[in-house]
Amino acid sequence: MRRRKLLIADDSEMNRAILANVLDQEFEVIEATNGQEVIIALQSYGTQISALLLDIVMPEMDGFEVLEEMNRRHWIEDIPTIMISAETSNTYIDRAFELGASDYISRPFVPGIVRRRIINTILLHTKKHQLMDVVADWFFRREKSNEVMISILGYALGLRCGEKGMHMSGVSRVTGLLLHCLMKRTNRYALNPDDIDVICMAASLHDIGKLLIPEEILTKPGKLTEEEFAIVKRHTVIGADIISGMSVYQNEKLVKYATMICRWHHERWDGKGYPDGLAGDNIPIAAQVVSVADAYDALTNERSYKEAFSHDTALAMMHNGECGSLNPLLLECMDELSETLRHGVEKKPVGQSAEQVYETVEELYSGQDVIAARMTKQLEEANTKAEFFANLSGELWFEYTAQPSSLHLSKGAVEQTGLPDVIVDPMENEAFLSVFGKKTLALLTEKLQELPTDRTQMEFMAQITLNGKPSQCQTAILVSGKKDSEGHYSSLLGKIVDIDENYKRIQMYDAEAAKPALQKQVLLPILASGESVIRITEKQVGPVLQGYRTMFETVRLVDPEICMQVSTTKESHSVQKNEDCFALWGKSRRCERCISQDAIRMGKIQTKVEPIGNDVYYVFAMPIEIDGMSYSLECVNPIRSEDINGIESEHVLNQLLVRNRQVYMDSATRVYNRRYYDERVRNLSGEYALAMIDIDNFKKINDRFGHTAGDAALYYVAQTIRSMLRSNDALIRYGGDEFFLLFDNMPEQILERKLEELCRAVRKIEVAQYPELKLTISIGGAYASGRISDLIQKADAALYEAKKEKNRAVIF
Repeated sequence: MRRRKLLIADDSEMNRAILANVLDQEFEVIEATNGQEVIIALQSYGTQISALLLDIVMPEMDGFEVLEEMNRRHWIEDIPTIMISAETSNTYIDRAFELGASDYISRPFVPGIVRRRIINTILLHTKKHQLMDVVADWFFRREKSNEVMISILGYALGLRCGEKGMHMSGVSRVTGLLLHCLMKRTNRYALNPDDIDVICMAASLHDIGKLLIPEEILTKPGKLTEEEFAIVKRHTVIGADIISGMSVYQNEKLVKYATMICRWHHERWDGKGYPDGLAGDNIPIAAQVVSVADAYDALTNERSYKEAFSHDTALAMMHNGECGSLNPLLLECMDELSETLRHGVEKKPVGQSAEQVYETVEELYSGQDVIAARMTKQLEEANTKAEFFANLSGELWFEYTAQPSSLHLSKGAVEQTGLPDVIVDPMENEAFLSVFGKKTLALLTEKLQELPTDRTQMEFMAQITLNGKPSQCQTAILVSGKKDSEGHYSSLLGKIVDIDENYKRIQMYDAEAAKPALQKQVLLPILASGESVIRITEKQVGPVLQGYRTMFETVRLVDPEICMQVSTTKESHSVQKNEDCFALWGKSRRCERCISQDAIRMGKIQTKVEPIGNDVYYVFAMPIEIDGMSYSLECVNPIRSEDINGIESEHVLNQLLVRNRQVYMDSATRVYNRRYYDERVRNLSGEYALAMIDIDNFKKINDRFGHTAGDAALYYVAQTIRSMLRSNDALIRYGGDEFFLLFDNMPEQILERKLEELCRAVRKIEVAQYPELKLTISIGGAYASGRISDLIQKADAALYEAKKEKNRAVIF
């Protein structure tokens, strides 16, 4: 599952490292060293950033200046910002909140409390936007229903009057255009946006009085007699009487405007209209605007007694007074709107605009914490995508929903379990209970009851019948929906991995490791020249573990693919069947840098320093093959303060954190450096999607704008590309203005589209300090099997072709 992004802005590397160490299990951490880098990151990532942790004192732009810029660009509404500073003065705190900060945390702080406050701020912000989506959806559906009802009424009335088309709706839309234009030209009429919306809706009722006019007169094809015209003119008074005669809603603004419009929309500026002979601004402005819109729509549409006139002819007739005298200012508005009217008025729902809806929701939300559901459309799209990829992969996926009680299985799960793809009331289904087993379901229930409220994922191992035989399976569960008082969730999404063969092997190794040593002195295996992988048999497992136990405090045999381990202490050996290997570090998810996985993949010894709380550990992982099966032999020792010449342990921890993070980071672009490629990537083997990226005309950029501009170009391009990648993809500055990009499990059919998206994103970059600087990139992509150091040559060849025309992607 894709992790949320968190932006940490502080000019102190140590401060950033401490915060990242607290938060990198829940978030993908992005860093900025000054205010300018914050703005660049916000431009690149946008609302992908879940929160910003912002220091006040920074070079180039301080924290307050960043907040001012975020307000100017309206980012502050979408990205919750938490100030973290050593400044404790009320002046600083008040200033931060005035500029829109969501929280203010003073240093020094307790890591656990900081983590909780950040998560709470993000959750509150998320709930707010969920509420805004739900309320906006409700508003739009309500407005749409109103529009449909009015359109049906207008269409029925039009048929009765012999009119073709949607006259009442057309008048409403032209009324809206005229009112907005009028408000820009003059403040003579005291109308607000709500008045405009209501007048547009009331305009749709302007001819409702014609319901009581004889149909044979309304549909007469020729000219009306004086008596017939007198009857038709009565529709204005009849319409007003219909609306004012209702026993309810008389105080509503819509009813008041509708009454005015029905009665006076045939009054004229010179006083020669009907029914009351009003003149000038004695005619309510709502009725004046509808009279102009009514005249224009009547002229440009076919009637039983005439053909439709062209747009230009209609305007000329209105200016010449052939429709009676009209407000000159409104006729000027018609001229201003001429091109819009010529091409037809876009149909838009009457009522509130999206901006007004969201402003309304902001008011409703103020001071409240309301939980809202996701939009149905978003859920449907997500489900469709998940089902598509699950069926392609053949993996075993399932989704359970409580209301109604049903279980949906992926294609792979159906094939291996023999169950149908949809099971209603699965707990009552004998076939389902037989496959999954009552013990497995009881274990699942127990795990769900124990799941902390701040966690949504869990893994456990249980026995499930696959292909007709019981198999040990690793099951990963994602819970969603609110947990009720009985501990039930509304939805569960799960993935099942068959680990039966590996499980049985580890059980055998554990049994071997539990046997007492034949002698005190244990000989460790010797690696062949140039080898980095230990190759032993099952019978050698116990002695090898015991040998390393004399040198390390914790020794365990790890299969990182299924998170199982055989661990050994001075007293005993045991297989930990139901515990994740990362639980040793007190973590709730796989390690971001799993050196056991790296050791197996690269076939080389891997080491790292792992800080946990106030303690620091040295971790050593060696690839090992047992009867041809690959594992990692993981050995751990604490780093004690006395081992490092008595330096204060907290200071040592902070220095180690900084050192670990700096070793593979390119300082100019904040992406991986060439050392990362040489030590961790180049010798990987397998099937990969990869690309070489080159900034077009980089030398010319340096020559024309200077090397500072070149540095800015490198940074902007790197961060823009990084913002479009997943957390497991690797972007490396390969050298100069060249970057190497390695995708994690990228399907071949998606690669070209992704590379083109990167080209488009870079083209949109704007560097504020260099407005004339236009950036483009060329990309050479490859999808092939082999060693990375060989595959990169294929990507280089593709890049060579791409550079011939520049600003494009080529794939070999």
